[in-house]
Amino acid sequence: MYDLIIRNGHVVDWLNGVDTVTDLAVDQGRIACVGTCGESARRTVDASGLLVVPGIIDSHMHASSWLGGPMSYRMLAMAGVTTALEMAGPLESVKSYMRDGGCGLTIGCLEQVRPGLNIASDSPDLAEIDRVTDEALDRGAFGMKLLGGHYPLTPGASRSLLARCAERTVYFAVHAGSTEKGSNIEGMREIIELAAGTPFHLCHINAYCRGARKDLESEISEAAALLNDHPEIDTESYLSPINGCSGKCVNGAVESGVTRNCLKSKGYATDLEGMRRAIAEGFAQVHQISDGVVKLAGRAEGLALWEQKQSDVPVSFQVNPGLSRYYFATARRRGSQAFLVDSFCTDGGGIPRNVIIANGLSLVRFGSLTLSEFVLKSSYAAAQLLGLPEKGHFTVGADADITLIDMNAQQATHSFVQGAPVLERGQILASGGTLLTTPRGVKAAHDAGLKARAVDMTELFNYRANRFSGRTNK
Repeated sequence: MYDLIIRNGHVVDWLNGVDTVTDLAVDQGRIACVGTCGESARRTVDASGLLVVPGIIDSHMHASSWLGGPMSYRMLAMAGVTTALEMAGPLESVKSYMRDGGCGLTIGCLEQVRPGLNIASDSPDLAEIDRVTDEALDRGAFGMKLLGGHYPLTPGASRSLLARCAERTVYFAVHAGSTEKGSNIEGMREIIELAAGTPFHLCHINAYCRGARKDLESEISEAAALLNDHPEIDTESYLSPINGCSGKCVNGAVESGVTRNCLKSKGYATDLEGMRRAIAEGFAQVHQISDGVVKLAGRAEGLALWEQKQSDVPVSFQVNPGLSRYYFATARRRGSQAFLVDSFCTDGGGIPRNVIIANGLSLVRFGSLTLSEFVLKSSYAAAQLLGLPEKGHFTVGADADITLIDMNAQQATHSFVQGAPVLERGQILASGGTLLTTPRGVKAAHDAGLKARAVDMTELFNYRANRFSGRTNK
């Protein structure tokens, strides 16, 4: 007797070439059967008319006290996500939120390296880099993140951090930008030059193609050429028109570099009065908690909330052009059928832009992607690049992470993590969660009251090196 049979769903599995109406059975948290699976199961779900895909994986989201907040996990689960990578920390808030309301999800967290927070200045030496890295890994971090667009380091320190993480096989991601270059196409080019061929995770390619330094088409063309010329770089693309950043002002000035760039793009001053005007005029949209999730507040209520919180509240700007979102979601590598950008992300979580399903399936309806390619970009590719070969497909023995989707509404109806129900028609059924970490972070996960899933970074680095050398969808 199986634990679960999902019957009569349209099952799509990119890896195994499945794209048909059939059954899917689960036993002891693993895929047990695809096809004719017999009659006996402790639970049966009728998926007639629904799409059945490997659990959605969001390779870049925010669900911490810095950005996202505790409601992020509910928002992710409601969007059909089963596994995700939190891209900033602080890690302790992520562990706390997961324990109290993690909705059964599997979440890894990259700890930010930030002047004034865990390093003394924007030019840390190797000893300080090693210290902050060791502390983060011992507390359960999956790796490290440089928020160069928001809180930059000098170019030399950025190079040292990237090289040191590669040398120590520490997962490293960077939001491009330094004390000399911004979060734009120039910052992207700079970090690639600083890396000098060292592999790394370049966050959200769209962020550097907003027409900030050149016309939009030229920026897209340059970014595409850089990715084609540097197959060692892993990146993701998002599908939402809004971004998410901090509305905080310190000593009368906007703190985050990305927020300053957004304000400058429309001629607003980068101080308290500029932010106040941007909110009042609807360009900056303040994040407001409502019914247990984050929504974008209206102008008057947003301004009142921003004032009440003394500016320390997240905001979003509609700055992501449709052309760059479409291009990086669908573009192929030069002379190849492999995708230029491997996977979708949202940069969402607690930012109200969890649209992998909604906007990804719009690309399918438009004819720009097949359903199988949607599965590749929304699950399989991200799983492999996070060191999770058991996820992202329905091979017998794989993790039973499953998302069911109403194709007409383009939204998730059910999800399961290792066979355990998480979402059922708008209701969250699970609690707690699993911390995606390294072997040295397992104890910290357990101490925080969480399950742990350890990834061997040496194996992951070897996989990524081999994967990037050939640069195919496999």
